[in-house]
Amino acid sequence: MKNNVPPKGSSQWRKNEKIIAKNPLLRAARDKAEGFKPGSGISSAETSEEYKANYDKIKWGKKLDTNKSYRVKVNGVYLDEDNDV
Repeated sequence: MKNNVPPKGSSQWRKNEKIIAKNPLLRAARDKAEGFKPGSGISSAETSEEYKANYDKIKWGKKLDTNKSYRVKVNGVYLDEDNDV
C-alpha cells in the first residue's frame, strides 16, 4: 500500500483540510488518527470554576483597551499638548 499523503501546508493538503472540516465523519477519522478524541480537535486546558464564573466578564476582540496609552508626535510636537502655535 502506497502512502500518498501530501506534505503539510501544501495546496493539496489545504484542499483536503477544507473538505475534512465540512464532513463530521472525516473530522472524527482525522482526529482519531492524530491522537485526539473524535470531535474534540485541539482544546485548551480544563476550565476552572473561577473561569466559568467570570466568563461573561471577558472582553473578546482585537480592541480590548479603548484608552490610548500612546502619544502621537507630528513635526516634533505631541498632538495632545495644548500649544498656542
